[in-house]
Amino acid sequence: MGGGFYSQDVAQTARSERRDAFSYSAYTVRESDGTTRRQVHPALNPFAKRREVNNETPIVVALDVTRSRGDDTKLMYDKLPMLMGQIALQGYVKNPGICFAAIGDANSDSAPLQVGQFEGDNRLDEVVSRMWIEEGGGGTGQESYELAAYFFSRTNCVQLAKGTGKKGYFFFLGDEGFYPKLDKEQVKRIIGDDLAEDLPAAEAFRRLQEKFNVFLLFPKKTLDQRKTDIDAEIRQRVKAAGGMVDGVDIRASLLWNNRNDLDLHVRTPAGEHIYYGAKRAGCGGWLDVDMNVRGETTKPVENIRWARGEARKGQYQVWVENYGFKESVQEPTAFRAEVEIAGEVRLFEGVVSKKGETGQASRVGILDFYYDPEAHKERARENAESAEKAQKEQYARYSDDVILAQWATVIPQSHILRIDDPKSLIDVLLGALALSEGVRDLDGYLGDLAQREASAPRIAQVKETLKVLTAPPSTGVAIGEVPSGGSDRERGGRSRRL
Repeated sequence: MGGGFYSQDVAQTARSERRDAFSYSAYTVRESDGTTRRQVHPALNPFAKRREVNNETPIVVALDVTRSRGDDTKLMYDKLPMLMGQIALQGYVKNPGICFAAIGDANSDSAPLQVGQFEGDNRLDEVVSRMWIEEGGGGTGQESYELAAYFFSRTNCVQLAKGTGKKGYFFFLGDEGFYPKLDKEQVKRIIGDDLAEDLPAAEAFRRLQEKFNVFLLFPKKTLDQRKTDIDAEIRQRVKAAGGMVDGVDIRASLLWNNRNDLDLHVRTPAGEHIYYGAKRAGCGGWLDVDMNVRGETTKPVENIRWARGEARKGQYQVWVENYGFKESVQEPTAFRAEVEIAGEVRLFEGVVSKKGETGQASRVGILDFYYDPEAHKERARENAESAEKAQKEQYARYSDDVILAQWATVIPQSHILRIDDPKSLIDVLLGALALSEGVRDLDGYLGDLAQREASAPRIAQVKETLKVLTAPPSTGVAIGEVPSGGSDRERGGRSRRL
């Protein structure tokens, strides 16, 4: 694959006529029970597929399409004519065959991996426009980059195999860590390969680098931005389901990422039990979101809340149970919960049904607390220092430094390219190609940017990003942990120093 050439005129015409890019309404599947579900476009489904490229320079661009980076795919679609035009005009690489891929989370998303063919013509437009920007993600600081690494390590680079070619280029575009291992069951389900055992992620990346020069394009994020991504997900799901998250005395929310029927429970000071069987209590408590009774979604949430001024003084208990398995494989289910008390939010992570339990036998306690409408605010102030410390420790696991340290264990440090502005990602990608191929030095490439009238701040940003490519290659050492997000089986365990 990968023949032909890219026409700017054809691209412009296609964009003016195409109305369904990124809409995916055409790829809805109707189940036998009348329900519908969206799925990956058949042309991008990796199951039982391999990719082959006969071009002199294979290039893969693997885009993170989870909630934090979904807009990057649209940006790539908009900038694709410029990408192809500059490659042809400037001769940065010879005879490129480009493949676009989309990455999600194999533990939580319906579309954890989407892969196009290697193309060199306007069929690339079609590939990118068909990508399902699911905007999921596991909320763990990790996505399934290792799954993409494994899939493309199987790519047949024809000219390289014949000894007449050279390594291609592989660009991950994302801002999360990867899972420490590939679950053999996930590989079977998503790709169709039978592995004898789970495969370490480091091995998948090693195999990938036998065929490609691997880069990470990493848009920088502040810790506050990461907090927003992490903390907002539960609130967003509750709001989308019609639940109340604002203007509350007390709120308990539960989130998980499969079709199992988890249930949120609260015992009130009056001894009332709020759950699916008694959704409203006399004390004002209300289970206003109850999901997955029929296993209807892989993005469920539940919510119990007291509107402001309604919560009564006394002792409360919050816990989680698994009412029943709706997935075909009965495995432990990782969950996240948050409890808001008088404006103070506490976050929790756990796993239910570690041994296949259901009902009361699966009970996992979340929080027991005493609520006093008058005194609670003062108590919250007294505990603010310790709460802040605990919160910092939690968020530290999601920091850029920890995530990048993990990537540095599997690809050269100099191939980790930190980007200030996502709008410059094409400029950085082209620069990485030009410098790696030796057709430009850094000053020469910056001159190309100036010729196409890039702004001075943009040129300065690109210079800062690409200067690492002039340094000797090296491999770093992990200095922290990327959060596992659940059990070893479900999430692959915590990342370890490799």
